[in-house]
Amino acid sequence: MKLAEVLVYADIGQLHQIVKHYGYECDPHSKNDLVTTLMTGMRHQQTIRTEIEQQSSITLHFLLLVFLDKREAFTLEDLLAKAMIAQMEGEGESKKEAARKMVAHALRSGWIFPAKGRLQGQFIIPEDLRELYLQNWIKHLTVYEQSTQPLAYRDEGMALLDDTLVFLRFLEKEAVPLTADGGMYRRYQTQLLSFLSVKEEPLLPQKWRFGYGLHFDLYPDRFSLLYDFCYYKKWIEEDGKQVSLTGEGTQVLTEGLSEADYQECIRFWFRLYKRPIPNLPAMVQVIALLTAKSWYSQEKLCQILLPWVKTFYYDAPLQILTNRILKMMVHAGLLRVGEDRDGEWLYQSTEACQHWLKNYNGFVDTTILMK
Repeated sequence: MKLAEVLVYADIGQLHQIVKHYGYECDPHSKNDLVTTLMTGMRHQQTIRTEIEQQSSITLHFLLLVFLDKREAFTLEDLLAKAMIAQMEGEGESKKEAARKMVAHALRSGWIFPAKGRLQGQFIIPEDLRELYLQNWIKHLTVYEQSTQPLAYRDEGMALLDDTLVFLRFLEKEAVPLTADGGMYRRYQTQLLSFLSVKEEPLLPQKWRFGYGLHFDLYPDRFSLLYDFCYYKKWIEEDGKQVSLTGEGTQVLTEGLSEADYQECIRFWFRLYKRPIPNLPAMVQVIALLTAKSWYSQEKLCQILLPWVKTFYYDAPLQILTNRILKMMVHAGLLRVGEDRDGEWLYQSTEACQHWLKNYNGFVDTTILMK
């Protein structure tokens, strides 16, 4: 529903609260005057810019978590959960109370409204207001816009899927023995990784690596994702002594992989990494919005996004943003990456990224736990 429809069906008590919040003058006894005044004022560009500029980082974070979620309606529990994520720090009853106040503030600001009819008991966002706020937030950040073009760039496209077939063919020749830790021996890893389109080196023992997949402690980032996807799809299997191709994996080699498999692979990464990075659905969409029309430097992206990234055990926010999100978005074909003359990393979203995010809502997808 658009703002005009939402305002017509809204309770007059909330309309009074919104009018008071914005400081508008109108006849408080005339619902028609209240609706007309709010309809004109709330959609005004200056009103929206002022609202964005006046919000604290936490409140703006909450606003984006709500507006970036494509769902038609939200339960109170959904909104409170987003308010908890937005706070980043704190715990216990004080954090819950702050979350309740944040939702109440959203109601007074007219960002959300109690739903009527079939959605009774839930909350909705006016569709046109959502778009206006997102557009103006991006404009608000034009100070960060990066006009520098890279000297050269890399677009991995669907290379992750191509390398999946390379991995399956590697196992088709013979099963690969596993170490006591459950990983392929280093010489097999070195041989296999040399065949892949994106080069990685076998890891040195790093016991701190965990949380991002089945054998994240044993394999480099990209191959770890590729391996886990094949394992999740039951194209490969382990018996404690070796990893081998399954009947389903043989069928994949016969029939090949499709665009649908590529989409599922991206979704798999999203669901796998969403558990250690609960904010991932919002982060990916914000990165896509910022890099849609121009190249952005890694430095500028960090200035904007690091306050919204939370430490995950040994993974610091900078490492999470650069290695777990930006780098993996490149591997998934969602971003292209290049370097400028000063050696600064630059990113730009791909057409595949814009198409995928238009049709996918990561906020509602469940997480995957490999072990």
